[in-house]
This record gives sequence, C-alpha cells and structure tokens, in this order.
Amino acid sequence: MTQAKTVAFVTRHIVANYGSVLQAYATQQAIKKLGHKPVCIDYFRTDELPRNLVATRLSTSKWNKNALTRAFFMLTQKPVYALADKRFAQYRAIVGVTERQYHTERELMEQPPEADVYLTGSDQVWNTVVCGELDPVYFLSFAPQGKKRVAYAASFGGKLTEDQLSEIKPYLQKYDRISVREPSGVELLAHMGIPAGQVLDPTFLLKKSEWEQLVPKRPCSEKFALVYQLHPNNAFDRYAKAFAKRKGLKLVRISHCFHHAVRSGKFICCPPIEEFLWHIKNAQVLLTDSFHGTAFAIGLNTQFVDVLPKSYSERIQEILELIGYENRILRDYNDFSVADEPIDYAKVNRIIEQQRAASCQTLKEMLDD
Repeated sequence: MTQAKTVAFVTRHIVANYGSVLQAYATQQAIKKLGHKPVCIDYFRTDELPRNLVATRLSTSKWNKNALTRAFFMLTQKPVYALADKRFAQYRAIVGVTERQYHTERELMEQPPEADVYLTGSDQVWNTVVCGELDPVYFLSFAPQGKKRVAYAASFGGKLTEDQLSEIKPYLQKYDRISVREPSGVELLAHMGIPAGQVLDPTFLLKKSEWEQLVPKRPCSEKFALVYQLHPNNAFDRYAKAFAKRKGLKLVRISHCFHHAVRSGKFICCPPIEEFLWHIKNAQVLLTDSFHGTAFAIGLNTQFVDVLPKSYSERIQEILELIGYENRILRDYNDFSVADEPIDYAKVNRIIEQQRAASCQTLKEMLDD
C-alpha cells in the first residue's frame, strides 16, 4: 500500500466565483480519495486582496481613460466586489487551506508549506492574472529543490505569446509530470517540447452522487430555466427572457454580482454553494456561458444550452466535443430549439465515467510515483 503523502496544491481558489471554489474542493476530495492528505495553499496576490482588487481591474479596463470614468468605475464596482468577497469568504470554508496566508512569491519562497508533493491545480492558473501578468507561483517557482512537482488539469485559458511561452518554459521544465485540461494545452506544451497528457477538470472527478451530497434535499415546486452568466452580453439576456417565455418556464438568474439584478429573471445574488448546486440540479434547462456551469450541468445531468463567450470559449467547446454534444452551442439568437432534443445522459455518463477513471489513474500515478 502506498504511503500517504501531504500534497500542497495551488490554484485560483480565492476568486469570488462558484467554479473557482468548487474546482478547488473537487481537487481536495480527489486527493483524499487516493489516500493522501491535501492542503490548498492559501495564496492570493496583494493586488488581488479585496481592498485592492477593484483598482487592479481598473488598471487594465476600458474605464481607465480619464478621472471621470475611473471614478465611476470605482464607485459602482467597489460595492459589488465587497459583497461577493464577503459571501465567498464563507463559502471557501469547504476547502482546507494552509494555516498561513501568502500574498507574494517571496513569502512562499522564504517559508513554503511543508509537503511531499507540490501540485499546480486546475482552472486558468497558467493564464495571466488580473493585472495582466503571468504569476510564477502558479508554476511552483517556490517549491523546494528536490521535491516532486506535478500539475493536474492546469489550463492556459487562452493563447499566450511567444515571449510569454519563453518566460514560463524554464518553470515548466522543472515539473516531474504535467497534465492539462484541454487538448489545446497539450498542443501548446508540445510546441515547447514538453510532454503532457490531457485529463478531466477536477469537478468531473466527483460522481453525481458525491455532488448531490452537497445539495439540499427539498423538493422543487415549480419548473424554471436557470441563467448562470459570467460575461456581459445583452443578446444573451434577451434570448433567455424569450426562451423562458416560449417554453412556459419561470426564469431564474444566479450571479455573484448584485448589479445583474437589472437583467431578466428572478435574481438570486450570491447564494450559498449548496443553493447554487440545487438550482442547477432542479432546473429544466440551464442557459450559461460558463465552463463550470456547463460542467455542473453535465455532472448533475441537467439539460443545458451554451452561449459561447468572446474569450476562453475553447474549453467549453472541447468538453462538448468529448461528450458529443456540440449541438448544445447556441449559434443563432433566434433559435429556441437547441434544447428540444434531450441529452442522452446514459451515454454521456458512460463517456465521463471512462474519462474519470483514466484521469483518476493519472492523478494517482503522479502522487504515488
């Protein structure tokens, strides 16, 4: 029997976003099921602290034009971020983190958490962070020499420039083994001469029954369509309203941003994680532009329609290609028939189960070797 190891993993767990928190939770649970002790490194940059985050986002925003637009952005966005951070600070309690919080690479280098294995987790860890920079911490720059370094389901999010690839290549070459979430990531690493395998996002490593343990067991008294929208898109909003009306469904909208209250549907702001999952499980159909929204619809066997965002849409397309349902992508805002033919979840579940077994085996080999 393999000896239990302490696995310290770093990921984007601090973002006020359901997908960020739940993918960290899933990584934690998957490591536990393999008999090891996971701990999420409680790292978030100084410029991503709640008191600084709005100013950081402003620095790369179209609103950073003049004093008037900057003042408007700060005035309207500070309350939004403050509420979301307050709520998600409670929700993140399901993820076991290090006793110490780290805010800089230097702090981690001077006193890294003790572990047998250091792991880069999932989500867009290898993309630029809020300020537009690549962060060496997510490439395990702080890991003590001689310790094992692995990556599970890491994602580049989008395309990186050749200069950026040159910047991160020395870090990636120090990994003992790398797996990424998307086929595009495998190709990008191959371009750098670095071997990598593809695995499922960690949210797929937990079975439907395991996610349902977090879902309240109360009955659903009305039929509704659920909107989980992360990106600004007025056409999506109009479509959701018209879709629900045509299908005779109540429209419900969940968001971590309270200014989404002006959009169509009954608005639920920052519900607890169990309520977020309850609504996805009980919706007649989920309308979403979110990768993790799609992942939870698949995991909980909910019918869904995907509206591709302008950026980072590849990850949604690639999971749909895997399960054979690219036809769930909305390509015409006048098309209300996308969800008419039910998804065959018996077929989808077989595909996911097969991929889950392979991904769990990859993670096991990474940690056991």
